[in-house]
Amino acid sequence: MIRKTFLVILCITSFFYIFFVLRKLIYFLSNSNEHQKTQLVSTEDGNLNLSTLWSLLIDSCLLSLFILQHSLMANDTVKNFLKKLYIDEIERSLYNTCSAAVLSFLLDNWQIIPWINIWNIDISNNNILWSIFTLIHIFGWFVIYSGCLTMDISELIGFRQVYYKITARPSPMSTKSKELRRYYSHMRHPSFIGFLIILWIHPFMSLDRFLLASILTIYMLLRWSIDKEDYQYHAHVLRCKQREFIF
Repeated sequence: MIRKTFLVILCITSFFYIFFVLRKLIYFLSNSNEHQKTQLVSTEDGNLNLSTLWSLLIDSCLLSLFILQHSLMANDTVKNFLKKLYIDEIERSLYNTCSAAVLSFLLDNWQIIPWINIWNIDISNNNILWSIFTLIHIFGWFVIYSGCLTMDISELIGFRQVYYKITARPSPMSTKSKELRRYYSHMRHPSFIGFLIILWIHPFMSLDRFLLASILTIYMLLRWSIDKEDYQYHAHVLRCKQREFIF
């Protein structure tokens, strides 16, 4: 009984913490960063160059830490280790919580470089442009959320694994079809396109955001590759979900 209670508390705590960090991420990626543009740099050119390099180094280390954690904890070796400890039912919750913690650390320590930008579109006095960028980002987050629903959000956040363990059922993954297990092996995260929209379509592309968008895009391309068979399965599941919502 104590173990079951602990699993439920851990799962619920993980969910609320992830929700809190995702809220920070949405603000970090989708706010217009108008306040950054107004920052004045009063240092000399030499100090400014040093400051830029130092900020890029810190940001690169933060991204490396996030990618390292994200990749290592998704490794089969780690999953098999948790199985040996008989806590594999909380593997997803642990993965999500650790990812959220590292992501929160990245967001809190991120070094902005507003004095160097790739492009700068002024939307502060243009309601039409502001509306366009806002709607694009809303669409991007909607695509990401839809991808979570398609891939079973209860399992992505770890609820289903804990529930199955408490009710003495087999692991959810063991009940999945061969096609779904194959799809998960290629892309366990939802919506590559949604993240591309959020990362790249922004009115103020500072150097630090360009670094963030570039590194994460390369990482996603390397980790989230799907083939024609995966695409066909995803399309089939999406049609089934649409029929469920309609009827």
